[in-house]
Amino acid sequence: MDIRKVLLKCPGTFLLTMMMFKWGIFCSGSSDLCASSPCQNGATCVDTMDDYVCLCSREGVRYMGRDCAELYDGCVFAECEGCVSEPGTEHYTCPEDINECESGPCVGALSECVDELNGFKCLCPPGFGGEDCSRHITDCVDEPCLNNGTCRRIVDGFECTCSDGFRGETCEEDLDECDSHPCQNGAICLDGANTYHCFCVPGYQGHNCEIDINECASRPCRNNGTCINGKDRYLCECLLGYTGVNCEMEIDECESNPCQNGATCHDLVGLYTCDCVQGFEGSDCETNIDECESDPCQNGGFCHDLIDSYECECEGTGFMGDHCEEDIPECASHPCQHGATCLEGINHYNCTCWPGFEGDNCEVDIDECADSPCENDGECYEKSNPELWETDWEFTYATAVGYVCQCQPGYTGTGNIKTDVNVKQYSKTDIATAFILRTCSRVEPNYFVTQYVIEWVVKVTQAMTQCFT
Repeated sequence: MDIRKVLLKCPGTFLLTMMMFKWGIFCSGSSDLCASSPCQNGATCVDTMDDYVCLCSREGVRYMGRDCAELYDGCVFAECEGCVSEPGTEHYTCPEDINECESGPCVGALSECVDELNGFKCLCPPGFGGEDCSRHITDCVDEPCLNNGTCRRIVDGFECTCSDGFRGETCEEDLDECDSHPCQNGAICLDGANTYHCFCVPGYQGHNCEIDINECASRPCRNNGTCINGKDRYLCECLLGYTGVNCEMEIDECESNPCQNGATCHDLVGLYTCDCVQGFEGSDCETNIDECESDPCQNGGFCHDLIDSYECECEGTGFMGDHCEEDIPECASHPCQHGATCLEGINHYNCTCWPGFEGDNCEVDIDECADSPCENDGECYEKSNPELWETDWEFTYATAVGYVCQCQPGYTGTGNIKTDVNVKQYSKTDIATAFILRTCSRVEPNYFVTQYVIEWVVKVTQAMTQCFT
């Protein structure tokens, strides 16, 4: 129904309805402003959300206005000039209506004039427009709407209803769907006809690249590695003993050669063990076992630690053997000379010399003739000189002490031998007798040699007899 007809027939009802919508009569809330009775002239007050509405009475004199305080004016809703109303009623009068189309204001045989209240309207044929259809305009017959837009003829030309994705008077402008930045996570947006396409960066998917691809979904981490999802990548946190992008490789702990000193390395998962060679210990066989710790060397021997062994240095201790446990027999090399007796000691020896010898090893033959004991140019002979003895004489160091004088012709005396006799011509018995004769007045005990006493007893007895007669 034409809104103008509604206004003309029921202007009060229409006004009231509009006011009720405007002031919230249909809302459920109440402002309780009617308590002050603002509505006049028998109007009904209705509370709204934050205001009130006065429903003017339709009986008797009619009123209008917010508080129904003004007499009703019917011309308020009349669309005519020179309208005359009767206050307080709905009656009004308009001057006689003139048919503006009678003058043929619309140009062109195909134009159509439509008479309106206080005016007219020209319905122009296709291709013409303007108030009187005198202006040539683009019309739908020219198919002005682009990109599948729909053309609708209007008074002054045409109107395009554009397809989705286009805008403009002739739908010539492609709407850029990328202006709203629909593509997420750094994706590139490509505008299309009423559409767009998102080119996702690696690691995302979805129409707007809104879905983060879970790279861990395929369970790439092996050997119980933990997968951590990232942007277009994943990270595997490997258990001890494994490495690689996917924890696919077992770490060879022996690759760095941790076992020392020739030990054998055994690779395990996350660790290694070392089989040490003899003589070493420690987790890496880094410690040389000190075999000297047990003090294996005896008698002050110095221990040298070796690999899986030790060596005792016995020098200066007087002992020998693997552990310096054996006393070195210093007398084994026969260090004592001239028939001396060797006495063993610890790291030393002592030589007991025969009379007539001296020195650490009895190596010195005391020269009894050094003081020239033989007088009157008598010739002195040491008894330790074997050349004095006959070939059948058995030389012993027991009789080697002392000397014998060979007097010059015409001399004799204690210790002299007959002048015409060569010492070498005498037997040992004779020499012993001559020795006794020399010392018959004083026989010194250290000059007696016991192993020859029995052999010489007869000669000794004879000599002593002559000495005391």
